[in-house]
Amino acid sequence: MIKIPKHIVDQVIKGNDIVQVINEFVMLEKKGRNYFGLCPFHSENTPSFSVSPEKQIFHCFSCGEGGNVIQFIAKIDNLSTTESIKKLASRINLHIDGIIDDNKSVEESRYLEINKFVSEYYQFTLHNTIEGKKALEYLHSRNLDDDMIKRFQIGLAPNSTNSLYLALKSKNYSELTMLDLGHVTKYNNKYYDKFKNRIMFPISDEYGNKIGFSGRIFLDEYKNEPKYINTQETPIFKKGNVIYHLNESKIKIKQNNRVFLFEGFLDVIASVRCGLEESVATMGTALTENHVVTLKKYTKNVVISYDGDSAGIEATKKAIEILIKHKLNVFIINLPDGLDPDDYVNKYGEKQYLEYIINNQKSYKEYMYELYFSSVNFNNIASLDEFKKKIFQLIATSTPTERELYLSKLSNDIHVSVSTLQFDYKQYTQYVHRSLLPSNHDVEIHNRIIKSIEKNRPSKKKLLETQKIMLFFCLYNRRFVNIINKDTRISFYDQNYRRLYLELSLYYSTYDNFQIDNFLEKYVKEDKSHIKFVKDIYSQYKKYTGSYEDFHLEQCFAVIINELIANIVVNLKEQLKLSNSDDEKMEISQKIVDQYKIIKVKK
Repeated sequence: MIKIPKHIVDQVIKGNDIVQVINEFVMLEKKGRNYFGLCPFHSENTPSFSVSPEKQIFHCFSCGEGGNVIQFIAKIDNLSTTESIKKLASRINLHIDGIIDDNKSVEESRYLEINKFVSEYYQFTLHNTIEGKKALEYLHSRNLDDDMIKRFQIGLAPNSTNSLYLALKSKNYSELTMLDLGHVTKYNNKYYDKFKNRIMFPISDEYGNKIGFSGRIFLDEYKNEPKYINTQETPIFKKGNVIYHLNESKIKIKQNNRVFLFEGFLDVIASVRCGLEESVATMGTALTENHVVTLKKYTKNVVISYDGDSAGIEATKKAIEILIKHKLNVFIINLPDGLDPDDYVNKYGEKQYLEYIINNQKSYKEYMYELYFSSVNFNNIASLDEFKKKIFQLIATSTPTERELYLSKLSNDIHVSVSTLQFDYKQYTQYVHRSLLPSNHDVEIHNRIIKSIEKNRPSKKKLLETQKIMLFFCLYNRRFVNIINKDTRISFYDQNYRRLYLELSLYYSTYDNFQIDNFLEKYVKEDKSHIKFVKDIYSQYKKYTGSYEDFHLEQCFAVIINELIANIVVNLKEQLKLSNSDDEKMEISQKIVDQYKIIKVKK
């Protein structure tokens, strides 16, 4: 655990007035010496959440949550104490990256600063230019009023070749950083704005940091271009991790214990207009494991409302699969006539949309039953039997009552008696259970897999040598710092190596090329033992004759990942010993196999 000096903690608490911070999340009203509001950590109608400006603490008299401003941000944003302190420190311009010794690139704060500026630039262009008037007219025609436009910080990329580039250059941001973040492109040694003639939607992470943008066409003369263009993958923007509007909706998601999952930005905005604050969307990608892990921190209830076309149905099926794998409760909404939420609201109005969304939710089993039923050929016995088996599989995890209701419905739909279906279902479950029991051969393979993982575990010497080579890559070219930072699995286990990596990250946020004298003077200074360590590493780097090809760095990653996997498997083996459930043992065994597959790929 990272040790943070007490004077830093005290500065952070003193510099962040708890009333001001909490008021950004909860509407507070002063009553006597304290402030009161609805608790953001549980659902309630009568305010029981108290904030004391005198003591700089909060307390809920209903659920018992309480603490100081650091604990509030940690709780509301699902952050560690260290991350909460860093976030609050940034609010008061207290720079503590060099004090808190973690493995996160200092360069990230620079990226976020640039993206914040770009977002403000796009908003200014929308509201203060002639081009912006046309874009505002388009947004108003889509029933987005000025309040919603400002709330979602929508902007405009103007019809200019390099106006954003010049604005960034005037702030002394480097071209390399602009390219890294996808704001400009380079051609014939000249720099051009990537986004032109597009309405811009800023994309934030779950903590409110601007990490990317999505631009939408709005002029008819550009209708042959892609409707949306997103920021490329960058060190801080990973489409498979991003959930649009999560930061703004997470309190409501917690309070209402549900989240509405849509396909696009305008669907989210339309739903928020109607009062569904707990609405989010993925970035035009299928739902991923990372998305689900993030959502699971806030609720176990997910309501999916994707388009009703074939692509939307396939996306819904895949989303259901991954959500139930994570043991979440899944519900589906199908809007009539193939309309998406934005179209439905514009056609029928906000009140009718809200009523439909609330009153027409189906469980994922109901949805899948109807989907399977729609494709049955009633003149074909094989088709009917296949339908029956799909329903048996669907209700395998149901309660006895739910199972009986589905068998009764199935009986009516395919005209087979309930008693016959109950007999068939019993036969089916017995067969499935027998097929899942591990054989002696399975156990032997499982033990062999564990031994293989342990064999692939790097020695301590190998681990240190690998970390050293990774530092050589960083010294050789700044881009390797970004590559290492992109992969969240990669860590520097040795404290000295980790410190040097962080210092290099900080150095490259200002300089493009490494120079040892400049580095020592500006970033190491008077720490004699560390100066000696850095000089020794640099001396070894100068003598190193290995390759600096990307695939060589990937081999280094493989060593680090194998160590990570070995640690995971050690924990899984302990869980396996303690487990008394066959189902749980199978699940843990599958996790071990999954880790083995990663090693096989990386070997």
